[in-house]
Amino acid sequence: MMQEKMKLAAITDVGSIEIQEYDIPQIGDREVLYKLKSVSLCTVEQRSFSGAKNFGFPLLGGHETSGVVVAVGSEVKEFKVGDHVISTLNYCGECDYCKLGMGTQCINKYKDKKRVPDFPGGIIGGGLSQYLAVQTQQLVKVSKTVDFDHIALTEPLACCVHSVEKANIKFGDTVVIIGAGIMGLLQAKLSLMQGARVIISDLDAARRQKALNMGVHVALDPAQEDAVQRVKELTEDQGAEVVINTIPITSIWQDAINMLAPFGRLMAYSSQDKPEPVAISFEQLHNKEYEFIGTVSPSIADNVRASRLISHGLIDMEYFIDSRYDFEDAQEAFERAIVPNTYRVIIHVDQ
Repeated sequence: MMQEKMKLAAITDVGSIEIQEYDIPQIGDREVLYKLKSVSLCTVEQRSFSGAKNFGFPLLGGHETSGVVVAVGSEVKEFKVGDHVISTLNYCGECDYCKLGMGTQCINKYKDKKRVPDFPGGIIGGGLSQYLAVQTQQLVKVSKTVDFDHIALTEPLACCVHSVEKANIKFGDTVVIIGAGIMGLLQAKLSLMQGARVIISDLDAARRQKALNMGVHVALDPAQEDAVQRVKELTEDQGAEVVINTIPITSIWQDAINMLAPFGRLMAYSSQDKPEPVAISFEQLHNKEYEFIGTVSPSIADNVRASRLISHGLIDMEYFIDSRYDFEDAQEAFERAIVPNTYRVIIHVDQ
């Protein structure tokens, strides 16, 4: 019997997307076949497409996804055909980090090629295809009443849940967020929900206004004023309890440190386009009792929490969507996604 085929959208070179055809994956006993509905274009795909970062070519991206279960393996208990689900990054669920709730450090992540077995390049998520074979520990069941586009944004929201929970934000804290892109705005929203006063710093006037419209208390333009001095003025010269940096520019880190209050917590949220070292005064770190905290990707628990925030209507994800494209127009979708100051672009794989 001839194997059924599916289409996928691969990044084949800088600025190039190709719609290609592969076999629909076969599933194992503890896997489901996942039919994709909506995929959001993350910074990972954008940086690969623009050439800002080299993940190798071809690359099959798509880890901000939503869809429907269309087949289940013989040993699957929790999921059934017709369930609406989101798929997380492919953590193995077997290593010590996964079992200890630290799946972001899974030693086997990204190594599962079975999602699209014959694909010759790298796979990060793999959701830019019509079907995926997914292990059950990588799925979260979601409400059938939620818009597929909105719930596809579970993963970026979960990244910010991970960051904000690690920041240990308390009622009345001042939180400075550097960058008002989607990740900055999502962390601002979560920080507001934690009872914090939120200050956004961003060069773009439209982004600053969008943050203010969402409820942020102060929006700074670091090109027009000394952001560190302004934060000090707003906090009676104490500084902020939490500073979250979402910008991949090394020079920003010194200002971020200087904004901190004693016992302040600096969240290293953004990855860096270039792994350049940053000079740190350990005398300052020692005397002020700062905490420098790394945060990358969400755990499965973060995804569950984020999906509930969306499903319960606690955060309206429409606010963070820029535009939508059909699957056949993936090239145009990527071109739109890399335009500066664009929020999330959604590709409708099958709707």
